[in-house]
Amino acid sequence: MAKILVVEDDNQLRHNIVEQLELNNHEVRSAKNGVQALEVIQTFSPNLILCDIMMPEMDGISFIRAIKSDPYYSYIPFIFLTAKVAQQDLIQGLEEGAVDYLPKPFLHKELLLKVNNITNQQRELVVRQLQQSIADEEPDFQFAKQFTELLERHFSNAALTAEQMAEEVNMSLSAMQRTIKKNFQSNFSEMLKEYRLQKATNYLTQTDHSIQWVADRCGFSSLSYFSYCFKEAYQVPPLQFRANNQLSANNK
Repeated sequence: MAKILVVEDDNQLRHNIVEQLELNNHEVRSAKNGVQALEVIQTFSPNLILCDIMMPEMDGISFIRAIKSDPYYSYIPFIFLTAKVAQQDLIQGLEEGAVDYLPKPFLHKELLLKVNNITNQQRELVVRQLQQSIADEEPDFQFAKQFTELLERHFSNAALTAEQMAEEVNMSLSAMQRTIKKNFQSNFSEMLKEYRLQKATNYLTQTDHSIQWVADRCGFSSLSYFSYCFKEAYQVPPLQFRANNQLSANNK
């Protein structure tokens, strides 16, 4: 599941996009122009912004400039939704930092594929950046090392909270979340879930323990929630993932 902000002045189109994304298990907020979107983003940190270009009060170009000028939000990728298909309009949007365009009218399947491709890449990047920051001894090496060690120590604890982790790294909760955001473009809950799922793939492919055992060992509060998160991340249920990987190993 990704967090997505939809900025579109057409009420029906905005409603349709939000509905399609929510049906695909994304968490969605919406706004009808850039002014509203700037208010929404104060309390909702999206992984992706879908934005119309021609809107009242603040159009898409002005909005992306505002976002890209703020270092706290500048990393968020944009997909522009637009009826303007002139070459210079497309170039302008890309020059401002958009990663893609969807000319109106567009197929909802095409939108969902683009959204899923971008958010899946973000999820994979979180783990790679965590590993790379340790390997390269980046400026926040000590934090990354300590944070990873604590994830390894506590990932099995289903009751683990961000407050407990902040106390362990000797930071306030807000300071820890800012440091995680700065280094990994993520937050504590997303990092913890991703780490647990990575451990789960190891247990599924390297042991014959039951799915219930894997869920419990990886800190998931219930088997159903574990199965839901796993399928959301890897597109197949845990048992099918195990069978697929065992089959691949047998074919080598």
